[in-house]
Amino acid sequence: MAWNEIFAVDGDAPSCMVRFAAARFDHLTQAEPGGQLVCCTLGEIDLFGHAGEWVIPADHMVYIPSDRMFRIRARVPTAGVVAKFTRGEVAWRHDGCWVGPVTDPAQMMTEYGCKWTAEAVERSRQAASFFVTLGEMLPDWFCHERINWTPYAENSTVQRAIDFARKQGPSVTLPEVAAHVAMSERTLRRHMLAELGQSWREFIRELKMNRAMELLRRERRSVTETAFEVGFSSSSAFSQAFLDYVGKSPSAYAKAFAPARMQ
Repeated sequence: MAWNEIFAVDGDAPSCMVRFAAARFDHLTQAEPGGQLVCCTLGEIDLFGHAGEWVIPADHMVYIPSDRMFRIRARVPTAGVVAKFTRGEVAWRHDGCWVGPVTDPAQMMTEYGCKWTAEAVERSRQAASFFVTLGEMLPDWFCHERINWTPYAENSTVQRAIDFARKQGPSVTLPEVAAHVAMSERTLRRHMLAELGQSWREFIRELKMNRAMELLRRERRSVTETAFEVGFSSSSAFSQAFLDYVGKSPSAYAKAFAPARMQ
């Protein structure tokens, strides 16, 4: 199946599941008429939309609402499953795309749904009921907002502030960023809240946690090294903050990406 078919949603076709695997891919899709759940089982996926970019590592998933243009790519060997919804089964209650870990129920349901072809779904009452159930459960699986999200801003000054903060790293301060973009701290706070829907503190928290996930996942850093790298004075404080944000401890998160698992 061609990539333009894997991540395309035909509004006239029934909801269905599609498996994918490739050494690498890069696909730009149109505003699809139905939403889709993309589960990454191996490798790492990059997703780009109008509001920002996301990283979906192995054992993580993203829901892309309908009518959103996006680019999706993988630069390493990657595999996963796409659930395409064409009958309005998902009552999405969140703003934009959200990333989250693949829970045990999500893994079981996506595996189970792969037993039906698109043609079989159209003829099966059980399959139709399955996608309704999956759609009802889906919004509740994304409980940690904006994980692995790098925001885009329409305001060029706010975008410069975001770019500078990412380049400097999680230890960057508000006065440093404000001075770089020649804006008062108060005005920068106000513009960031208006553009991104989050305060400076929330922005830095996400910057720290996303960098921590990257260090644990890609660079195999220890929990203690990661804690100090992202600006925490103790590994215990970092572990609690990471658990609150990601939903699992940093050691459990790192273990999921151990080299032995990828063999």
